[in-house]
Amino acid sequence: MPSILIDTGAIRALLDPGDKYHGQAVALFKSLGPADDLLTTWPVITECSFAIERNRVALWQWIHDSGIEIVDFSIQDLPAMQRLTAPSSDRLVDFADATLLWLAMRRHTRRIATTDFNDFETYRLPGRLKFDILFPRR
Repeated sequence: MPSILIDTGAIRALLDPGDKYHGQAVALFKSLGPADDLLTTWPVITECSFAIERNRVALWQWIHDSGIEIVDFSIQDLPAMQRLTAPSSDRLVDFADATLLWLAMRRHTRRIATTDFNDFETYRLPGRLKFDILFPRR
């Protein structure tokens, strides 16, 4: 099964009972099995630490318990990230999103857990491929 990219909104929704996507996040993460590889990047984790500042302990615990792979990148990967953001020039691509676009290409997956619908419904991967967003839009 292809890997699943995990974006800030999905983690925030999972850890914040007050988030409007909390129920969907809990259901999604409960439905995942051992064959589902979860992937994210350090910039996403950094965004999460600011987005759920009051619940940082839960974030650290989730990172430890979830088995998520936090994929590192090097300075040599930055030009590839920039190239992937160029086709979306009508939409500002933040750094965390750029790392997820790069990771999608590197790991050959379009599956993403995100609540950032406006961006990830717009972003395109090479071949004009769309992301498969695992949260339904509300």
